[in-house]
Amino acid sequence: MTLLVRPRAWWYNKVPLSVTLVLLLLDGRRLSLTALAALLLVVLTVCAVGNYGYALNDLFDVAEDERAGRANAAAALGLPRTRAIVGGSTACAALLGAAAAGAVGALGTLTTMIVTAAYSIPPLRLKERGWLAVVADALAAHVFPAVLALLSVARWGLHPVGAVLAAALVVWSSAAGLRGILSHLLQTAERDDRVGLRTLVHQLGARRLERFVVWVLLPLEAGGFGVALIVCSTGVVLALGVALYVVYEAYKTLSGRFRVTMLRPEGQPYVPLLEESFYKAWGPLVLALDCARADPWYLLAVPAYALLFRPHIDVERNRMRMVTESLRAR
Repeated sequence: MTLLVRPRAWWYNKVPLSVTLVLLLLDGRRLSLTALAALLLVVLTVCAVGNYGYALNDLFDVAEDERAGRANAAAALGLPRTRAIVGGSTACAALLGAAAAGAVGALGTLTTMIVTAAYSIPPLRLKERGWLAVVADALAAHVFPAVLALLSVARWGLHPVGAVLAAALVVWSSAAGLRGILSHLLQTAERDDRVGLRTLVHQLGARRLERFVVWVLLPLEAGGFGVALIVCSTGVVLALGVALYVVYEAYKTLSGRFRVTMLRPEGQPYVPLLEESFYKAWGPLVLALDCARADPWYLLAVPAYALLFRPHIDVERNRMRMVTESLRAR
């Protein structure tokens, strides 16, 4: 019996950021059983919350998805089975959150699921309420995993969590979450319009939201993550990896030969940092190599991540090949 709802959506889009963050928090520490448990528990909690969120959303989007011609798990599996998946995912997420970060972790997980329910279920149905929808999605999809990771490493004594680090990661995750959901709304604006779903794109205009993403959210996201990098690690491998990535992004931006489709389905001139390549491909691999300074066992994370998240690695390999070909053509 199918128990997972749209697993590719939450596995490939939500989990990589959690892996990146936990590895950053573990950098400089040995890969003890406690560290491995913290990493696995944070990832599994994010998976359970993601499965819950997608199942719940499909449960209340049957008619809307039918009008739009989209696949819907509740329509395919039936309402009773989908409700059972929602209930099972709720229990799993609460238990895993408690194991990861104690009572506070369980409370945070349940609070996140309440916000997710308010996002999907009438009469609140925040997904139709402009900025409330955007903030709710960002909190559940990005801020919660970041806070859970902080609570987990603090509870298990793996990394001290000071005010600067906590503030930096809250800024980073908030900006990344808002940027992610606004990018999604910009991409799906035409489809949403066809089914009568009015979002911020229709209220404020696509170009206005694009400017907000590029000139406000991206700098905040990069700044927050940059401060976290400085606070958590001074490893030469990480420093070199970040420097190479900055050069790589700068070349794709300045060469004029690359386009990005994150904001417009038809594509637009390249916008640096918009594609999340660092979180989904570069970051986990570079961080695993940097962590290996303290414990060579972290090297096992490199092939493991490449295997489990191969689509991201393949996409980035193709992009790097395009950059190499562009350099040769000059």
